[in-house]
Amino acid sequence: MNTSANIAPSSRAPSSLPAPVVSDGARRVFVSLGLQVTVLIVLLVATVASGIYLGLVRQSRLNLLSSKEAAADLVVKLTTLSVAPAVVFDDDQEMQRAVTNLARNPDVSDVELWSFGSASADAPEGPLAKFHRGGSESLGRPGSAKSQRWRDADSLRLIEPVRDLEGKTVAALAVRFSTAREVAVMAQLSRQILSVATATALCFALSILLAIHRIVVRPVKRLEQAAVRLTRGERYQAEGSRRRVDDEVVRLADKFGEMAEAVRDRELRLGVRNAELKLILDSVDQGFLTARTDGTLLPERSAIVERWVGPLAADATLWALVGRIEPEMSDLMNFAWQQLIEDVLPQEVAIDQLPKRLSRDGQHFSLAYHPGVVDGQLQHVVIVMTDITAEMERQRAQAEQQEFAVLVDQFVRDRRGFHAFWAEASRLVVRLCAEQNETPESLRRDVHTLKGNARFFGLNRVSGLCHELETAMAERGEYELNARERASLRDLWDSLRERIEPLMHGASAFLEVSREQYERLLDAACKRKPAEQLEQLVRGLRRESVHTRLERASAILEISCKKLGKTPPKVEIQTDDLRVPPGPWAPFWSIFSHVLNNAADHGLESDEERARSGKPLPGTVWLSTKASEREVMIEVRDDGRGIDWAGLKRLAAERGLPHGTRAELEQALFTDGLTLKQKVSEVSGRGVGLGAVRGVVTAMGGKIEIESTEGVGTTWRFRFPARALTEVDTEEELARPSSAVAPRLGKLVQVG
Repeated sequence: MNTSANIAPSSRAPSSLPAPVVSDGARRVFVSLGLQVTVLIVLLVATVASGIYLGLVRQSRLNLLSSKEAAADLVVKLTTLSVAPAVVFDDDQEMQRAVTNLARNPDVSDVELWSFGSASADAPEGPLAKFHRGGSESLGRPGSAKSQRWRDADSLRLIEPVRDLEGKTVAALAVRFSTAREVAVMAQLSRQILSVATATALCFALSILLAIHRIVVRPVKRLEQAAVRLTRGERYQAEGSRRRVDDEVVRLADKFGEMAEAVRDRELRLGVRNAELKLILDSVDQGFLTARTDGTLLPERSAIVERWVGPLAADATLWALVGRIEPEMSDLMNFAWQQLIEDVLPQEVAIDQLPKRLSRDGQHFSLAYHPGVVDGQLQHVVIVMTDITAEMERQRAQAEQQEFAVLVDQFVRDRRGFHAFWAEASRLVVRLCAEQNETPESLRRDVHTLKGNARFFGLNRVSGLCHELETAMAERGEYELNARERASLRDLWDSLRERIEPLMHGASAFLEVSREQYERLLDAACKRKPAEQLEQLVRGLRRESVHTRLERASAILEISCKKLGKTPPKVEIQTDDLRVPPGPWAPFWSIFSHVLNNAADHGLESDEERARSGKPLPGTVWLSTKASEREVMIEVRDDGRGIDWAGLKRLAAERGLPHGTRAELEQALFTDGLTLKQKVSEVSGRGVGLGAVRGVVTAMGGKIEIESTEGVGTTWRFRFPARALTEVDTEEELARPSSAVAPRLGKLVQVG
């Protein structure tokens, strides 16, 4: 062609641009560029590989140590729960056994149990129990009993408080776990990850270089060759074959497979750790559950939980689990949980509202709640469920023994008073446990009277149960006892009756003679006084001394003041050796405790109030009696704050009661449910006691007078007709055991 002849004459081609010059310049440029790219690629790959290696090693270490710490934390918490009863009851053998059981874990190198919560002078100098493996050093007494966790180079140290059933810290458990095995495993895993990361980085760099060679270098080289041929006038011929890189890709895939194997091996190790942790949880006698914020339970839980309550559905809720044990508590748990989630109350207060005790068929469980908070937000709650049946039985047996000892002491010191109390209390229990309930007013008065008298005689379980019955009736708004409540009272009283009445059998018919009476009778006999006078002295022996009754009353007053945190008052008694027949006066002495409780809670001020008012401490209460031909008067006077007549008038108006005169206000005082106390206490505050007092006094033909001046004090006078002194017990009444109502109660137990 003419064109080719014109542009490529043989004489002009060599003189335009020599081919070697073009080839050497391009080679130098591209070689320099290739070296720079290669260096950058190597640095990039090395940086990425180092980052991956360090990240994997760090994450693996954190996961391994976190698993170790979680397992150690649970084991220590389990040990604190198991050792708490031993610390509370000062059982050295049980404390050492718990520490030794914990030390069976080969990773545990040191364990020390230190006492907390007592005065420093009483606290032991050394640990309550300890264990040191080999040549380990003592951990030393912790600075505080708060939960603490920290890691050393080759160990993990934990401090966990030991709390009793009331949540009070009584000891601290310090444990050191060795992390030598984890360090060794981590070193081996780090070497494996380093090998895999290095091999992967080399393969990755080689692959990039080959790719660059194929994608960039070879086309550039072909372009250079084409340029050389063009300068020589030669035609470009494409390469007929292309090198494959399948082998490099396969090797790269193999290296990534090795890295995956290393990751799977690490996950397998973690799985083994989790299995060991589950084995620990399933081997203890406590149940661990985790609840989400919506109340659903995670499937990971202790096996013992389902042995207690049966299989749970996958979407089971916490209140469904509670309903399995105690159906009545299911709704309460649901409501309290919603309060916790809605953040209406402070978290500590809301958690305190959750049910902590559950009972079913004589089996008792305690629930402890541990919130999991992340960045200030509640994420989950761990529930620790413990079977405390044995502990409850132990406490019940101990309480029974203590009550029996108190009853025996009361019986020995004051047999007449104890017989009177037992007879009256048994009558109250019979009435309360009857299927045909009393009127609401009488029921409330009987429960309140039984509570006050039982508290004075040391029957704490009876007084506590009566207080719970009062609270339950008030919450329901129905003043009657259900079958379950009657059964509880009946069973409790029968357990006491079975133990105390054999002691009382045959010891009921007796006469209590003071030295003064004996000397008076002896003097009359020696002086050969008339038979009528001797008969009168002998008949007087069958009566009981009012002075003795008032001395018991002063003891009630002291107990009530201590319950309320007040200094017991000074009590002055004046009776003029008045004696009354015990039978007809038994109902009055039974409700007399209400008058004293009223003086302790409403009348006498607190120590701070008396100090501000300039009144002496302690206060004073006067108990006195007067007898004349027409009447008998018993007076109770205190120097307390007096009756708040303005407040009483306001309450009477709110209740629609007459309140125009002082007499009408005095009558309002005896209305059931009306009280000037803002808070119910175990002593008073339900507005029941004074109504019971008026009912008994009126039935005995007496009347009540009240004198009260605010800031000065209050006087209560109980006036009875003189015939109250002439009424005597029949021989049958005196010979009858004070527990004669017991067979009636036993029969009621069989029928009920």
